[in-house]
Amino acid sequence: MTQAPHTAEAAEAAEVTGAVEATTASATVRTRTPDGWVLARTDQLSPLELYGILQLRSRVFVVEQECLYTDMDGLDLLPGTQHLLLPADEPGPRPAPDAHGGTGGWSSEPLAYARILPLEVADGPAARDGARSVGRVVTSPDGRGRGLGRRLLDEVVRLFGHGDLTLNAQSHLRDYYGRAGFRVSGPEFLEDGIPHLPMFRPGDATHV
Repeated sequence: MTQAPHTAEAAEAAEVTGAVEATTASATVRTRTPDGWVLARTDQLSPLELYGILQLRSRVFVVEQECLYTDMDGLDLLPGTQHLLLPADEPGPRPAPDAHGGTGGWSSEPLAYARILPLEVADGPAARDGARSVGRVVTSPDGRGRGLGRRLLDEVVRLFGHGDLTLNAQSHLRDYYGRAGFRVSGPEFLEDGIPHLPMFRPGDATHV
């Protein structure tokens, strides 16, 4: 069996490719904080975690808010997309109502969740060069009344607040995001029939 010639150009290309792959792989190491928050890329999520995230986003943003839109927009598949979640108190799938109101369903939803996009993604009217977009910010109906929404934003800021952050907020949540340092950065707009405001939080070196 003959081998392909090993040229200097091929070696250089292989070295560059390997470096890119290594950089991508190490860009985010899956972490879990002492109080239970998980930060991971999409490819680092377990099937149950990913299913639960999509369950929660669908239940709140599509069903509860009666908004027909494509939640699975493809941005979850970008290499640099990160997911911040607080798993449910009970590990593993839990009994939940099925689509017919019966008791045959199962849920692996987290209690709270947010998606953080790569720097290069311009996400809606709030987008700014060099800023990272935060979205899909949600608390499970099963976990409401426990202050998880504020804890979720505090964790987003702790992890990413050293850099500029943007989000496209539903207008009635202006003060909720304002408590975390986000300020309105443009005129109100409609997204999927719901009034939204672009918001911006400048980076803060104290959150490194």
